Amino acid sequence: VQFPEVPQLGFINGTIVHFSHALNLNLFKSGVLRIFARGTKISRLTLPNTIEQLYFRDNDLYAVDIEPKVSYAIKFLRIHVNKLRDITNFQHLKGLVELNLCDNLIEHLSFDTFAPMVQLKQLLLCGNRLKTLTATHDIKLPNLYHLDLSGNFLFNQTSLNRWFFPRLGNFSLRDNLLTTLDVRIIAQRFPVLQILDVEHNSLNCETYQQLLKHVHQRRIIFNVDKRMCQELPAPVIPRSIPPSSGNELEENDGGGDWRTLVRQLKERLYQQVKIINGQRTEIEQLKANLTTLMEQFDLVVAEPAKANDPF
Repeated sequence: VQFPEVPQLGFINGTIVHFSHALNLNLFKSGVLRIFARGTKISRLTLPNTIEQLYFRDNDLYAVDIEPKVSYAIKFLRIHVNKLRDITNFQHLKGLVELNLCDNLIEHLSFDTFAPMVQLKQLLLCGNRLKTLTATHDIKLPNLYHLDLSGNFLFNQTSLNRWFFPRLGNFSLRDNLLTTLDVRIIAQRFPVLQILDVEHNSLNCETYQQLLKHVHQRRIIFNVDKRMCQELPAPVIPRSIPPSSGNELEENDGGGDWRTLVRQLKERLYQQVKIINGQRTEIEQLKANLTTLMEQFDLVVAEPAKANDPF
């Protein structure tokens, strides 16, 4: 197959049985740096080592062949809505800046896979079947900003104490099976966190109250389902309030009305804050999406590919 000499090439629909070395050789000769394939059936991919951006969506892809001793130029890799179950060999892609593996079939994952990716800024693993996340040693990703683990089956054994992401700003655990979460670890390991989404989890009251305290102290934009937990002890009544009149019935009636009014005001305030936080989260996500789209559709290549023929 001969390809035109262009920096970017797209495949729509059709079938490529095996994205092989021979196909990669022709891509290299044509100077292709970016590949898009949407709806094209590709069951197996031999990852090209000269491609910088690879965007695959809805391809029925179940295997990616990556050679340990090869140096890969890939920086942006999206394999979205496919059938990957094991990504252990992705650890050899050390130059990745963005990795999107949303909507695959991954159930168990070791974060050791991502340890060599020190340039990684965005890691999206949403919509898989993740049940366990492990690590055999401390994982430090110095540039990671966005981590999305939403829409999985993560339970309380999910441990964050081996992760240290000093620049993590956007973290989503939305729609999992969490009932507890170590808020102390979040504070220590993600010191500049700006957005935290744990909505659609059944967090217990202790975790819920600790989480609210933490996000308010750090001024973090957050999404969490409201819990009807036992109220904190009543505050001490200020001295400026007039002393008791001695009429127990009058005090009970007045006190009840006052407490009801305060509770209603708190409810309204909470709902307004939740709406505002939701809007701010959407704005931040739209900004991130816009940045990604600008990178994806920027067809200008500053320099031609500088790579040796790997074949």
